[in-house]
Amino acid sequence: MKRLFNISAIALALTVAFASCDKIESDDYLIFSGSTGEWSDGQPVADHTQRLLVEKYTGNRCANCPDADQIISQIQNTAGDKMIAVSIHAGLFSRPIEGNQDLRTEVGSAWNDFFGVSTYPAAMINRSGPILGDAEMESGINAVLSDNPTAKLAMDMNTEYNPQSRQLTIKSNIEFLEDIAESLTFTILVMEDGIIGKQLDGSETRDNYEFKHVFRNTVTDLWGIDVDADGKMGTCRYVELNYTLPTEYVAENCHIVGFISNKETKEVIQCAETGVTE
Repeated sequence: MKRLFNISAIALALTVAFASCDKIESDDYLIFSGSTGEWSDGQPVADHTQRLLVEKYTGNRCANCPDADQIISQIQNTAGDKMIAVSIHAGLFSRPIEGNQDLRTEVGSAWNDFFGVSTYPAAMINRSGPILGDAEMESGINAVLSDNPTAKLAMDMNTEYNPQSRQLTIKSNIEFLEDIAESLTFTILVMEDGIIGKQLDGSETRDNYEFKHVFRNTVTDLWGIDVDADGKMGTCRYVELNYTLPTEYVAENCHIVGFISNKETKEVIQCAETGVTE
């Protein structure tokens, strides 16, 4: 059975885990951000769009990462809301250049190590299939853009943000479109656009580079919360989670991303996003 550790114990566990060369099992991570929510009967979800989650592993010292940013931006312009991109600063080239804020996170480093990312830039599509370099990103993403949904997810209805207290209430509905026997988890994260800093681009450093859809932190545990549902077609479930947006995040530039995953394989089956202040 999992046990919750205090912050010092977590930090020690992470230090030991990151020092190992072996692949780390998900149960070894006990990072916890404090929001679990309570499930109740939900409402049907009108939007049937199947979205895919593209997680790009990057760093400001990664000379080829601007090329990957451009590729993903071009695909998003075509795919529209069928694709959600998240940039995770982790790994070999993520140590901040002098003058930049540190965009690395403990959760991002944990995911980087768990999934075995070792070359950059790298992309994972729905946490399924091979890890892709910049040369494979476009074909890999396009190959799954037309997949049919097995579940629907809505997060853009009634999500609330109080700018004075910086309290965020995230309200999500899930609807099953077919029977799903496997156990599922629901993960919510915060990402931020419009962060300006230095970025290595080829052999030169760009001083005013705009970092987009930067992963900032999870609202849930890094592996999500268990979806309390029977998995039957037509079942609708609702969960509400609370989060205090850190003061260093620009609320107007932040988005909330949620995704439903297979608990065992980690494969993402559906995702959605909403702006904090929209």
